[in-house]
Amino acid sequence: MEAKQIKKWMDENLVTKKEAMEITGQSLTAFDQAVMSGRLKPFFEKGKARGIVRLYLRSDVEKYNQERLETLKKFKRKTL
Repeated sequence: MEAKQIKKWMDENLVTKKEAMEITGQSLTAFDQAVMSGRLKPFFEKGKARGIVRLYLRSDVEKYNQERLETLKKFKRKTL
């Protein structure tokens, strides 16, 4: 795979934490809790401590959000 193809794939399929939070409509705390509990896992992770970079698969974030919304609906909780 050429670098151009890899970049295109990354642009189409990977999202940052901020972008993932926009997709889910969650606060920073709620999003971090989903990651820490393992309900949402980074696809790519590099670095240490505060310098860590995490990228998420868009499809994983969308799937997680759908499951999250279904759970909220099941328990009749407010969604954004």
